[in-house]
Amino acid sequence: MKNISEVNNVPIQQKLKVIKEVFPELFTGSKIDMEKLQYMLGDHVESLPYELVWKGKQEARTEATQEPTKVLYPCISKSVNWDETRNLYIEGDNLETLRWLKQTHHHKIKMIYIDPPYNTGMDFIYHDTFMDPGLRTIQERLTSMHTNWLNFMYPRLMLACNLLTEDGMIFISIGDRELYNLKKMCDEIFGEDNFVTTLIWEKKKKPSFLDRNVGNVTEYIVVYSRNKGKTHALSLERTEKGKKYPFNNAGNPERVLTFPEGSVQFHLRDGIVKAQDMSRGKIRTELLDDVKIENGVNKHPFRLRGEWRYSQVKLNEIVQKGETISISKIPFRPNYVREGGGVKKLKNLFTLSGYGLPTYEDADRELTKLFGKKVFDYAKPVGLIRTLIESLLYGDDEAIVLDFFSGTGTTGEAVWQLNQTLRKRLSFILVQSPEEIHPKSEAYKEGYRTISELGMERLNRVREGLAHSGNKQDTGFRYYKFEN
Repeated sequence: MKNISEVNNVPIQQKLKVIKEVFPELFTGSKIDMEKLQYMLGDHVESLPYELVWKGKQEARTEATQEPTKVLYPCISKSVNWDETRNLYIEGDNLETLRWLKQTHHHKIKMIYIDPPYNTGMDFIYHDTFMDPGLRTIQERLTSMHTNWLNFMYPRLMLACNLLTEDGMIFISIGDRELYNLKKMCDEIFGEDNFVTTLIWEKKKKPSFLDRNVGNVTEYIVVYSRNKGKTHALSLERTEKGKKYPFNNAGNPERVLTFPEGSVQFHLRDGIVKAQDMSRGKIRTELLDDVKIENGVNKHPFRLRGEWRYSQVKLNEIVQKGETISISKIPFRPNYVREGGGVKKLKNLFTLSGYGLPTYEDADRELTKLFGKKVFDYAKPVGLIRTLIESLLYGDDEAIVLDFFSGTGTTGEAVWQLNQTLRKRLSFILVQSPEEIHPKSEAYKEGYRTISELGMERLNRVREGLAHSGNKQDTGFRYYKFEN
């Protein structure tokens, strides 16, 4: 399936004008007659085997092609280190912001992380103006919420796709209620072939029993690339140096491997080892040729029959790369000795016992330590976001990270922490609407009126802490906001 966002950088009216000039017969008034189009193209039209369809999809798609309707103004008085910093903080609607970024950051952003609002129970967390108050049944309301959420997310993800570099990726936090809709929507926007993985994050130490049937302890992070063929492995670890991987593997089909001249390092005295049966216990191995060991390696090629983990093709690849195969005793048990230091692919299970990642409880403690009180619910922990960034950007020193649902600014703090730890110069773009804080919340009582205010205050407090540690990195940000 093609990446449809690739053709959506041109305004829709300009596209229609070009089509009308070439195929005026397709138009009825100002609109394309799809029956005429189908008739004209015939067998050249490919019907999709399936498609995610909902009310308002075409309008949502059109929203992604529109030009910005508001002006983005800099505010130097609220910025920090305006002249030196490469970080941006944008207060305003993220759809409008993404339209601006399409003009300034097209294919320039290596990583996007978002934690969008999604349906929990009967409510769509985002302030939704589309819900029909006349809907009476639970099923009607659920269907409407799913539709509203899809219409909300679709244009934003289309624009986001066009911001990514060729080797860039987007990471999307999501609950199970909208997981499958998100996956289908991203398959269409980014292309099925560009799906990377769904990470499973253990979000709580103690399960939530709000669900009637299970105690829920997980959330998901869906990952897509812009062009999977251009990407590298996600990784947090390196392979162990000198680790041995045995060639023998009992139960595999029996076959003969030929070890080329000089390909094996023997930890034995120089001399000749006669052809013989070298089977012991469950390990079946037969040396088919005499082996002359000279200067610690085999002077001539030799063959071993056995049940092998590796094929002849893999053996030849190891030899061609100059990697090590060793035999340390009789009976021969060849080992592939890894040089080590290479990337070790990320596991998709983010558990406390695995990578030791923090949970929502840890995120609450982080905010309480920073503000003196718990001022926000369900912020993601810094360690989770920092891990995601590191898994993609371990080989990059100056990439851009975008978060257009930035909330309290967790992604900004994660970037700064990673820069400090790994001596990098990553920069961020954070986008947050001036969404009002509930009057009964602790944040409101502390004087904060919008989530964007809370986010900027968090960055300022984190920045002060890093400054006291003697850190010399870029901990500033340029602040922008929209004016009507």
